[in-house]
Amino acid sequence: MTGGGTTSAGIVVLIGGRAQREFSLLHDLGYRILYLDRRVPFSCMTWADLPFDVDVDDWDAVFELVKNQLGGQPPAAVLTHVEPRIPLMAHLAELLLDAPRGLSVETAWNCHDKWLTRNRLREHGVPVPGFGLAANAEDAAQIAAEIGLPVVVKPRDEAGAFGVRRCLTVKEVREAATVILSESGSGTRTGVLVEEYIDGPEYAVQTLTRQGRTQVLSILRQHMTDPPVFVELGYEHPSGLDQSGELSLREITVAALQALGVTDWISHTQVRHGPDGFRVVEVNARRPGGRLVEMTEAISGIDMTRAASQLALGLPVTSGRPKATYALYSSIVFEQPGAVTYRTGIDVAPFSGVLPPIVELEIAPGEPVQAAAHPEGGVYGRIVVFGDSAAETRDGVRGIREALDLQVTELEDLTWEVADSREYKSCC
Repeated sequence: MTGGGTTSAGIVVLIGGRAQREFSLLHDLGYRILYLDRRVPFSCMTWADLPFDVDVDDWDAVFELVKNQLGGQPPAAVLTHVEPRIPLMAHLAELLLDAPRGLSVETAWNCHDKWLTRNRLREHGVPVPGFGLAANAEDAAQIAAEIGLPVVVKPRDEAGAFGVRRCLTVKEVREAATVILSESGSGTRTGVLVEEYIDGPEYAVQTLTRQGRTQVLSILRQHMTDPPVFVELGYEHPSGLDQSGELSLREITVAALQALGVTDWISHTQVRHGPDGFRVVEVNARRPGGRLVEMTEAISGIDMTRAASQLALGLPVTSGRPKATYALYSSIVFEQPGAVTYRTGIDVAPFSGVLPPIVELEIAPGEPVQAAAHPEGGVYGRIVVFGDSAAETRDGVRGIREALDLQVTELEDLTWEVADSREYKSCC
């Protein structure tokens, strides 16, 4: 069943995003795309049927634009894969669709607003770190003292590890809170979240929930840079958990989604395992970033980008056959700033396992890069290798890195372009 045609019933309202596949999937399903963003990227102008610049923080203006473009008729769906626009997606769906699908506005905010997330989970007995909400730097310092150092300081409703910092002292807490409160990101709810630092391994859990029943698609062991900042270095499957640990993680994740009200949507949940067991750190009602979608599809047979599109449209979710029992994901980051060089056009065939590897660099040779911990640094690409053993995937990643021969040359005057075309500075 597809939409097709030029009526509003054949149009999907898509909010934000830079990945071509988000557009091509909808076109393949037979729909046209009314695309909205604050400033539509040139590439998206060529992929969308009806692209519009609009202040996506002005929900009334967005609603009026869509209503006028569709002649007051309901679209086929409202969809976004972009974390900050999920509440807007749910809001428009409730106003525009005859029968809203996907996330309710309440559920969208339950997932997006970290303060609401933690309160909701705690009310339902789901384990979370100790936490508090600060209105200013002094409040943050007081909360940190009550929780006990070290703590993690983060924005209330940002995404992609923006502004997240581990603090060892009260002075660091004040400084981190001041930076967050002074910077104007995409967050819309004020306040700084101060939470207990859980010292232990982290796991990324990808799920698909249909009619209230959750299917765990992948559990990935997540590797990060050393604090104080958090940048994803990579992921591995299997996760390394024993059967009991994995069962416990699955149960906690399902309980978290039920508590937040997720009934028909995809999710990417991050959980840490500390001395007192698992603690839910983030619940993101969206697909994961980087190439974790491809990694999860290889493991589970479910394409989370396609699944979100189908759920938004009220279509059955299609699935394929799992193809990989082992997968290793390695982010491309740099320890120092400078100009990057690497070999292009390398032959990846020798490193193909059960599937061809993914090798993606989002910077060209000669372009400037920043260190991973720099605000304009982070992840510049990724390598994903699939195989039948952990040794095969490790050898594949190592071989690809050697073939690329990534080098950074120090520059006396590093000119940094503020306009960054990377889809993700942080993988998830």
